[in-house]
Amino acid sequence: MAAIFLVTVLAVVVYAQDGETPPPYAGQKNPFPWDDASAQGAGKDIFQRSCQGCHGPAGAGIAAADFSTGDFSQKLEAQPDFYFWKLSEGELSKGMPPFKSSLSDDERWQILTYLRVIGETAPPEPEVPPAAGPVPAGDFTLQLLAPEKAEAGQVLTLSAALRDAQNQPVAGKLVKFYTKADFFTTGLMEIGDAVTDDNGMAVMEYVPRQSGEVEIRASYASAEAAVTVIFPEEGKAFYHTEVGIQFPALGEGRFIGPEELQLGEQGHAPATVFRLPSGTLFWLAPILWLAMTIWVVYFYVLYQVFRIPVPDDTTETDTRRIPIIGMVFVAVVGLVLVLMLVTSPISHP
Repeated sequence: MAAIFLVTVLAVVVYAQDGETPPPYAGQKNPFPWDDASAQGAGKDIFQRSCQGCHGPAGAGIAAADFSTGDFSQKLEAQPDFYFWKLSEGELSKGMPPFKSSLSDDERWQILTYLRVIGETAPPEPEVPPAAGPVPAGDFTLQLLAPEKAEAGQVLTLSAALRDAQNQPVAGKLVKFYTKADFFTTGLMEIGDAVTDDNGMAVMEYVPRQSGEVEIRASYASAEAAVTVIFPEEGKAFYHTEVGIQFPALGEGRFIGPEELQLGEQGHAPATVFRLPSGTLFWLAPILWLAMTIWVVYFYVLYQVFRIPVPDDTTETDTRRIPIIGMVFVAVVGLVLVLMLVTSPISHP
């Protein structure tokens, strides 16, 4: 299996270096006619939502991937499988996130159908003369790109596009990523950071561990951006915790109590039942028997005091009641100690 995987990876690398499309994308065709107005309209909506932040409204925001040039539509029609592969798998080294997990096959083909005519339909980007001197921090704009839905426990790719006042990419800047977290109060928790590349893209991979609607933020200086990602309920535990301390022991564990109180996934030690960790020969037995022996000795001493006869009844104090109270106290405390030792987290591996 390892050899097959290595050969597959090498094949993909060779294909990528030669500009050819690797399987399973090789040979795929656009299911929509290139002049399908409905597909172009749907692709435009998806492009504006997922791609325009980096590529611009006319598709000319990145020089290495300029969709507004005259020959791009010809290249797209000649190699649709190549561009479908790029859109699906992305190219993180150049700031391009993969969209195969967030967009369906039809949605990706609709984007490509729209890109064929983007130079004709999109408004031209206004040219702004470059400003002299450094750009103030407040003039930066930041756009955060993330799928609308993702799977918790799986790698999520976050991309932030940083641009200056002239809408030019800003390279070499550290962008920080945050997520909202509830811990006594609601606040932002930093989940990582990334440095922008020559295209102004900061790309970070993050593995979420929560479900529901999660707000993710990116910031640089005073520029901020936020998106909401929906993580459906998985119905499975991300962590499998073990209660107590593991000790070597002989025999299997013994549980005394209702079955519904037994430990399960993400369970906790039951506080009202007996659970012996290793049958009759468990590690806690010497401590338990020692504590019980000490308390039996206390009880026996008080009992002997109770048996001492009273010589006369001249005193008004009932001296025999004192050892009785003491025996009851010792018996109760001893029972509590035994229960604490048996049901404590230390005895629950």
